[in-house]
Amino acid sequence: MRRPSLYPDDRRCLVCGTTAGVELHHVLGGVGRRPVSDREGAVVFLCHEHHQGPRGPHMDASFREWLRADCQRRWEEREGLSGEEAHDAFRRTFGVSYL
Repeated sequence: MRRPSLYPDDRRCLVCGTTAGVELHHVLGGVGRRPVSDREGAVVFLCHEHHQGPRGPHMDASFREWLRADCQRRWEEREGLSGEEAHDAFRRTFGVSYL
């Protein structure tokens, strides 16, 4: 069962708001995590520049880490969890914690 997206699903870049050339980014992608990201709604729309460009998560480690931590906070809030209980639940679901 697919859960609602943790991010706006309006096909606008999360960073700049453009609707031109937006691409879907799996926030917690990578080997083995893409299906979980899909199922849990850990996907966000980004324009090409903010997705694949030098300031995007594929090239900019600081933006990538910020986006992952933000995604975890949103997921924990949606689940109604906080503190270590929340981090443990996230870790069980995604196999990693960013907070």
